[in-house]
Amino acid sequence: MLAAAFDVGERLKRGFEPHPAGFPPGPRGDVAVELLRNPLAFLEDAAARHGGAVALVLGGERVVLVSDPGLAQAVLIDQAADFVKEGTAFFPGTALAGQGLLVSDGDTWRRQRQLANPAFRRSAVASYAAAMAGETRSLLEGPWAGGGARPVYADFNTLTLDITTAALFGTGLPRDQATEVTGAIRTAFEFFSERAASGFVVPEWLPTPGNAAYAAAVTRLDAAVYGVIDRRAAELAAAPAQAPQSLLDALLGARDEGGGRMARRALRNELMTLLVAGQETAAIALAWACALLAHHPAAQARAAAEVEAQLGGERPSAANAGSLRYLEAVVLEALRLRPPAYLVGRCAARDVNLGPYSLPAGTTVLVSPYLLHRDAARWQAPAAFRPERWAGVLAQRGGAAAALHGLGPNGAYVPFGAGPRNCIGTGFAMLEAVVVLASMLQRFRLSPLPGAAFPAAEPRITLRPSAVELIVDPR
Repeated sequence: MLAAAFDVGERLKRGFEPHPAGFPPGPRGDVAVELLRNPLAFLEDAAARHGGAVALVLGGERVVLVSDPGLAQAVLIDQAADFVKEGTAFFPGTALAGQGLLVSDGDTWRRQRQLANPAFRRSAVASYAAAMAGETRSLLEGPWAGGGARPVYADFNTLTLDITTAALFGTGLPRDQATEVTGAIRTAFEFFSERAASGFVVPEWLPTPGNAAYAAAVTRLDAAVYGVIDRRAAELAAAPAQAPQSLLDALLGARDEGGGRMARRALRNELMTLLVAGQETAAIALAWACALLAHHPAAQARAAAEVEAQLGGERPSAANAGSLRYLEAVVLEALRLRPPAYLVGRCAARDVNLGPYSLPAGTTVLVSPYLLHRDAARWQAPAAFRPERWAGVLAQRGGAAAALHGLGPNGAYVPFGAGPRNCIGTGFAMLEAVVVLASMLQRFRLSPLPGAAFPAAEPRITLRPSAVELIVDPR
């Protein structure tokens, strides 16, 4: 208790102290309230006033905001060993995600990444396209069938959860287990989303009613997921599959360099990490892409014409998705303007130099893809929605996945992170977005509600829209 009180005192004191010697410039005082009041405006103003590295105090934490492309490359790629996940402030999901790839470091992370990599190779990702198309068809032939106004963001949250669950656990999951897993995931995610949206993350060890309910939801989810893991492991032991039928199958069959398998707890952590990292961000990306298409009818018409020309009535798949270059450009441009991960956190593992600055161990560094993606020195008309800006890159580099290499074609594009800690599911996410949007454009036109403005952003842990309601008209 004394230690906790001392820590609170130290945090309060930082708001009145000057920034340490060697820190970048930045505003004095704790600016958490200003940040929470209007996060995007605050970030843009801080960068405009102080430059590509800004010292901040947020809730008593010393933070450096990075929007300079060279410094971002140092944090994410060149000095990745100096800037780690452990110790990074503000992440709300430890109980849910565990020590999975999203938060682990060092040897634990390297072993888990090695074991998980085969599940995300191109051939493996291609096998999930049928589930992506099938779940999307259920949405289009069900809730969307009659057309009219739809809560598109809410629909995509349901859709991406269904897609992710099918990819993780397979479509052959018994109905009772599928219902239990999906229900447990939804409950845990509701609490996770509330924590993420609160602006102030209450430590999970505090015995609050919200934390108790969150822990109970995670316990229920654990029971459901462990049940699926154990059932599938027993099935594969009795009758090995010719090829993995799900991400779980791939992880169960993975071996490290010494021939070791992924432990049961590690399996659970990776499955939950993939849910946490993939489901909500996919829904956000799809919602923003649809809003942009609805508000830019010429771009929507061009994308729909491409889908018709390349696919006709054929179902979108991994085999034909690569032919939809303009639609890929729409996805890349939506991710540029509204990156779901608009802040990427790291922590200085030791006293370290970052460009001309000296940061003590324990300093949280927040790289801002949102600011990088709007850098006027790197992007023409950075606030404009221009999918055609990607045409040359896609033609030269052979597809969206190649265009996402490093910090992108101009050194200022990181919707999936960069370096050794880049998102393992990048290929999955891009294929999912193209398959879902192509399926939708084959059947529907999108338009805003009469008189509706473009959806407002609601920046919390992710850059979600406050709501996306659109009119969906059958073609």
